[in-house]
Amino acid sequence: MKTVFSGIQPTGKVHLGNLLGAINNWVELSNEENKNYFCVVDLHSLTTHPDPETMEENIFETIKVLVASGINLKNSNIYIQSNVSEHVQLSWILSNFCQIGELQRMTQFKEKADQLGNHAGILTYPILMAADILIHKANEVPVGDDQTQHLELTRNIVERFNNTYGEIFPLPERKTGKVGARLMSLRHPENKMSKSNDDLNGTIYFDDSKDEIIKKFKSSVTDSDDVIKFDADSKKGISNLIDIYSSLNDLSHDEVENKFENLKYGEFKIEVGESVVSYLEPIREKYNSMSNGDIASLIKNNLEEVKDSAKKTMDEINSALGI
Repeated sequence: MKTVFSGIQPTGKVHLGNLLGAINNWVELSNEENKNYFCVVDLHSLTTHPDPETMEENIFETIKVLVASGINLKNSNIYIQSNVSEHVQLSWILSNFCQIGELQRMTQFKEKADQLGNHAGILTYPILMAADILIHKANEVPVGDDQTQHLELTRNIVERFNNTYGEIFPLPERKTGKVGARLMSLRHPENKMSKSNDDLNGTIYFDDSKDEIIKKFKSSVTDSDDVIKFDADSKKGISNLIDIYSSLNDLSHDEVENKFENLKYGEFKIEVGESVVSYLEPIREKYNSMSNGDIASLIKNNLEEVKDSAKKTMDEINSALGI
């Protein structure tokens, strides 16, 4: 049986990119013969200096969306990163098996240093991510294209640690979905769809109303040739819409092109919007049926098993290190 780990930050509302790029994969994995650890990585979100008054609300909202999306809770533990101190303990240990130059070469470090300020949390972020993956000895990690560098760094750390102290960690492999791994903004299709309030009209949030969703798709940025064809380089906007429809309807890009070859962009935008409305409606209904008390009980019930797993790993590591 494989062990799977993945995390999501509680920074702002969950959006369509999160759902189609990550959470749908989690749902699929939760219905396979895996042991799954799905983590709300609140410690990672501290790199953005979030508002403390909304942090707890965002954490609970994120977990409610995960449950509402249909994750099978029989073989999946959903938990909060900061409730398991072993994540941070392992991060410090792993930092001794990572080179500073590797961290400085990270694409996301270069981008985030410009956006958020050049502080050490942004530099060492990938080491904590490696600890997240390894604390439960994950064999498989569902990640998008923008996270592959971090997974490769984790694999480098594993090889160095194992070469020194024996085969403690498995070498984690990447798991990715068929399409929709990186949805782009509807208004700025050169940028990734974001939780940021700077792009409210380019992002579809899980709790947007039908009217809001259709309005956002109608105003989405495309090109002028009115041909529904996937070309991620020269037709970013329409390609993003094709990606979304493909993900929601389990169709290839070619199948979407053939299905809508006689439609104008305006008509296609509405078709995509209606598909999104149908997809989000049951998630919203399930979300609204749950209370924070339900989520608190879920967190409490999962925590013992999660901490047992983390402690078992740390006991083995400490023994290997002689501490």
